[in-house]
Amino acid sequence: MPETSKLQIYSVEQDSADGSICVVRCIGGVARVGQIFVAQGEESDRPSQRYTLERIDRYNRRVEFFDPPHNARVHLSGRPLAGLSEGSILVSLEEKSL
Repeated sequence: MPETSKLQIYSVEQDSADGSICVVRCIGGVARVGQIFVAQGEESDRPSQRYTLERIDRYNRRVEFFDPPHNARVHLSGRPLAGLSEGSILVSLEEKSL
């Protein structure tokens, strides 16, 4: 069973209806392109607030994954971040709960 990934938002660079670009720190697990995230505490409450990790950039290079304690600029598709800001934590959903 894969370990849950956790990303802490450091800054929000762009937030739109198409998705968001954020600088984040991986604080748990391994964050991978294609994973689905929700705000911590909303893992099962609001399935409409899901964000797909579309792209990870580290040092101006696209990568497929990163792990703690590293930072990255990430592109999230889905809805706007809806009130999430610096310090907010995103948690990956397990594949079986999708």
